[in-house]
Amino acid sequence: MKKKPAAFLDRDGVINYDYGYICNYKDFKFRPGVIKGLQYLSKKKIKIFIVTNQSGIARGFFTEKDLKLLHDRLKKELLKKKIKLDEIKYSPYHPKGIIKKFAKNHKSRKPNNLMINQLLKKWHIDIKKSFMIGDKLSDQKCAKKSKLYFEFAKKNFFTQIKSILKNI
Repeated sequence: MKKKPAAFLDRDGVINYDYGYICNYKDFKFRPGVIKGLQYLSKKKIKIFIVTNQSGIARGFFTEKDLKLLHDRLKKELLKKKIKLDEIKYSPYHPKGIIKKFAKNHKSRKPNNLMINQLLKKWHIDIKKSFMIGDKLSDQKCAKKSKLYFEFAKKNFFTQIKSILKNI
């Protein structure tokens, strides 16, 4: 099976505005160029993965069920716009969490790269033609550990995607 290029995207601050601990679709606001950029990736047959730390679960702000509902809705809304998210991975952990089972540092939590490694194992990904966009140092460190080309999120997602695809 031929390996495919992939986009590994952080969620808050990359796909949507980061207003802190978003767990409801009504609070989910897309950043400029995101829909157009995701459509472009889909058209180019590039796998789309979201890899996101969601410490709001460990902190007790929302549950895994709340997050799953948000992500299901997000996938459904994007499908209407001809965008297929191949998979969403999240890490519910945080060392300062109040929910005991999630109150720890975990290998899935960025800057660690377990989420990406799991995706690389499951899907046939061409790492040399793949990239990651994030908005935090932990995203950059995660990408580096995974040997992925990385860029911090820029003002317009669509222009950034076009530029990255020209260069990798």
